[in-house]
Amino acid sequence: MDALAAYGSDDDGDTDEPASSPVNGDDASKRKRPRDGEEDGRNDDAARASTSGRVRAFPHVQGNFATHVYVPLAVIDWTEARHELGDILAKLARAVPTLRPIGTINGNLGEDCDSAFDAIASLVPDGDLHVSLSHTFPIRAARKDGLLTALRRGLARDLATGWDALVGPNLEVFVNDARTTTFLALRVGTASPIDPSPGTSPGTANARSPWKGAYSAVNGVMRERGYPQFYEDPKPHASFAWTPGDREAELREAIEGLGLRSALTARVTRVAVKVSGQPEVTVWARATGKLPPPDV
Repeated sequence: MDALAAYGSDDDGDTDEPASSPVNGDDASKRKRPRDGEEDGRNDDAARASTSGRVRAFPHVQGNFATHVYVPLAVIDWTEARHELGDILAKLARAVPTLRPIGTINGNLGEDCDSAFDAIASLVPDGDLHVSLSHTFPIRAARKDGLLTALRRGLARDLATGWDALVGPNLEVFVNDARTTTFLALRVGTASPIDPSPGTSPGTANARSPWKGAYSAVNGVMRERGYPQFYEDPKPHASFAWTPGDREAELREAIEGLGLRSALTARVTRVAVKVSGQPEVTVWARATGKLPPPDV
């Protein structure tokens, strides 16, 4: 998650429109919804200098820090899946040579698509898949601690347990609202709670929609503190590749018949916040497995 740090105290935005905030008076609820895939875009328009190489959403203001709330996905058996994604990328790069893994700004896969399989697979992020719970937005340093505290409280209230997420197997193509960047992603769903509470069954609301609870908690904090809220109809997904420009039609045609052999299982045990230039902070976490009995 080092893309935000690439710009220091600036914000790498999720759209090409100005970010909504109390400062500029934009009403997030009235903004046209960008296509899915933008929310995890941490961008930089200064010669495309950010790690992911995308266009920053809003101008730098001295003292503002880019902030992003997300769920890290702990993919089970990631090594094999990583190579499988690498193989897929190698095939797609023949149709869209400018395709590149999330986390890189140079070295289009088209330049390497005939290289050894392991060389292509090594470009896929090493388990750094995540699902965004917020847009990337600017925050003043003095407000950071208050935001983190509010997120801890809200998430503790709305999320009782961790859960297993299903990642893929189908590929998805998304394009940002300005149609300057195209993303390749895996749709993320829900398998089951990791350690369900007594009486919780797969048919309960808590078991069905933990993502809904996560989005609701974060949106509530964003609303209360005057930051831009996320989409009304969020579609959890994990982007793993991108290309400059509007390449939607080409990518949609290229992915026909391609996909993972089966859905991946990922553990969801924490929610994290990244503020540019600072270490990642976990604001919600649940242990996996059964806890030992308390000492008596």
